[in-house]
Amino acid sequence: MLKKKQPRGQRGLDDATLLASVLAEMERTGVDNFSLRAAARAIGCDPAALIYHFGSREGLERAVADRLHAGIERPDRSLPWRDRLLIMARQYRAVAQTYPRTFPILMRYWTTGSQDLVLADDTFAALSDAGLPDSILPAVECGLYAALLGLCAGEAGGLTSRPDADALKEIEATPGLSTMPRLLPTLRTLDAGDVFETSIEILLDGIATLAQKPAGKCRPVRGKD
Repeated sequence: MLKKKQPRGQRGLDDATLLASVLAEMERTGVDNFSLRAAARAIGCDPAALIYHFGSREGLERAVADRLHAGIERPDRSLPWRDRLLIMARQYRAVAQTYPRTFPILMRYWTTGSQDLVLADDTFAALSDAGLPDSILPAVECGLYAALLGLCAGEAGGLTSRPDADALKEIEATPGLSTMPRLLPTLRTLDAGDVFETSIEILLDGIATLAQKPAGKCRPVRGKD
């Protein structure tokens, strides 16, 4: 006699199904407006079910963030360090374009789970292959990651798109501007993709320049206590 299959977790819901539904709800509302109660209502369960599966709101948010990280494929470590970082950067941009309202959740936690740690390890390896000493690897990796996420989130929110007609008129009408008026023709054709690629090149060039410094001068800059 076959035994009746037991449901997976509360109400028979499994983590993957819940996570997909939560991600869809978070993308609908945005990270700041997301609520467990609204998500549970959209899914057809009660908020306790979400806590049951993920332990806490933070656990749920970290699970969503790691779900986004799952969309990033690890680059081949046989490739040059610069190519590996560029490949990852472009994938982060693609995730931000797919989930523009959820993407900012990646900036809430130092790590979101195993997939995030694997990608971080790949980044550390690339920076090490670039010639950076271990003493500054954490500082450079954290700064690079923050800059990349901010750049992607900024584009998703419209920050790096070309200014609209009202913004261009404001530039023309604002007295005292010395440089921006002559850049108006270029601003009118500003492309978010060009902003992204240029910014990443600047970051990678900076890493390459830092790696060329003598070992004794390549160290973290200490702030004042």
